[in-house]
Amino acid sequence: MLGISFTNICEAKGSIYVGVYAKKADFLKPEKACFKKIIPVSVKGNLRFDCSELAPGTYAVSCFHDLNDNGELDTNFFGIPVEPYGFSNNARPKFRAPRWEEACFQVKEGGVQISIRLEKW
Repeated sequence: MLGISFTNICEAKGSIYVGVYAKKADFLKPEKACFKKIIPVSVKGNLRFDCSELAPGTYAVSCFHDLNDNGELDTNFFGIPVEPYGFSNNARPKFRAPRWEEACFQVKEGGVQISIRLEKW
């Protein structure tokens, strides 16, 4: 079981899109996520989500807060996200996407709890 606490939710609207990846080669390719979820946001602050479908193993999570509910992470002219986003291990390199090694973590038999801080660039 994977428990995720999303923190720093600044607006009580839209949805959080979550992608969980089980392979380095699939990381950040939404169509290859082993688990996907869209979570409606109705509160500011923190939001908790439990995913009981995951077997023990190595995973990485990417997510974004789709404030306008258009189904995509909006970016500016330079391709920089303008909506809050986050990754497991709170990996946040400034001028590139995180690497698998920066975001991966272990889910053991008893499960694991992680926290992801949602922030704009």
